[in-house]
Amino acid sequence: MNKELAEIFRELTYYSSLGLQVAISILLGVGLGVFLDKVFGTAPILMLIFLGFGIAAAFRNLLLAVKRSKKM
Repeated sequence: MNKELAEIFRELTYYSSLGLQVAISILLGVGLGVFLDKVFGTAPILMLIFLGFGIAAAFRNLLLAVKRSKKM
C-alpha cells in the first residue's frame, strides 16, 4: 500500500469516528448528570448542566476536526 492511500485511510477513520465521539460526549454528560442527580436529589438540574458540558465537548471535538482538515 502506498503512502498516499494509507494517509487517505487514516483520515477516513478519523473523520468517521467523529459521530461516535459526539454521541459518547453527550451520553457521558447525561449519564454523569443523572447519577449525580440521584446522589444529591437535585433532578433534573445537574443532568441539564452536564448535558451542556457534553454538548460543549462534542462541539470542541468537531472544531478540532475542522482545524485539522484546514491544515491539510
